[in-house]
Amino acid sequence: MRHISNGQQVGQAVRLSVANNVTKTRTSRASFMLESGVLPTRTQTGFSLIEMMIVLAIISIIMGSVFKSIDLTQRTSRSQQVRLDLTQESREFVDQLTRDLRNAGYPYRRNMTNMVDPLNPAYNFVSPTHPNNAPGLIFVDNTSLWFAGNVDGTANLNEAGTARVKIVRYDYIAANAGQGCPCLRRTEFDRNGGDPLADANTPGAAVPQLEIQGVQNGTTAADAIFTVYDDTGVALGLPIDFDNNATTIAGINSLKVVLTVQSQQKDSTGAFPITTVVSSVALTNCSEALSNGQNPQYCQ
Repeated sequence: MRHISNGQQVGQAVRLSVANNVTKTRTSRASFMLESGVLPTRTQTGFSLIEMMIVLAIISIIMGSVFKSIDLTQRTSRSQQVRLDLTQESREFVDQLTRDLRNAGYPYRRNMTNMVDPLNPAYNFVSPTHPNNAPGLIFVDNTSLWFAGNVDGTANLNEAGTARVKIVRYDYIAANAGQGCPCLRRTEFDRNGGDPLADANTPGAAVPQLEIQGVQNGTTAADAIFTVYDDTGVALGLPIDFDNNATTIAGINSLKVVLTVQSQQKDSTGAFPITTVVSSVALTNCSEALSNGQNPQYCQ
């Protein structure tokens, strides 16, 4: 058994007293801090409410700018697509007119045999009145262009050895004449024979097969859709036709078509886009308008 001296007992008592005082001091301090609302100092992480609100405001501004830029890009893209579609539609229409003109006046008297048609005794094959003879240009005005030719390369099924000649008319239609107008319409129909101008004036039940809407020009001679020129580049006065201006119509060397078209759809600015397509065509003008079988100087 271990014996503790009086000195050791006193020292142990002092240590216990000091420890109790320290514990009481800590307990008293913690109680004071809790009662006064002061928390113990410790390392803290995270954001305050004000900081979070500032961050959200900045993110909102940035995202707003991004979405506005995306919307502007999409609207610009839609506007450019509208303009592209308008230009492409106008160009395709003018290209169709150009292809038709390349075949105007074929076949003509030099491609026909000089004899009476056994199936149509009233006509001679070489005559411009024969239904299978293409007289070429028939009527030209600022807003109209009529001609005849084998435009699709097909044969006449009713008469072997002859081509299927058709009359093609391009006519400007005013705004009050139909939905989508002012417009330019293409009408194609089989030639009946007889006087070419009278023939072209009687389309019968033929209806337009092609149309370009929103045409803005053609109402005046200064803003014409069709203009024709002689070999010196001088614009010829219009209108001219097969019956009354034979020499003039046989002297046409080239033709210019100008088509100013307005879109039916608005762009991103709220405006209706407008485009202009211009095409010039050098004609192989084998017109049958000259009398006595004369050959036009531009017929090759």
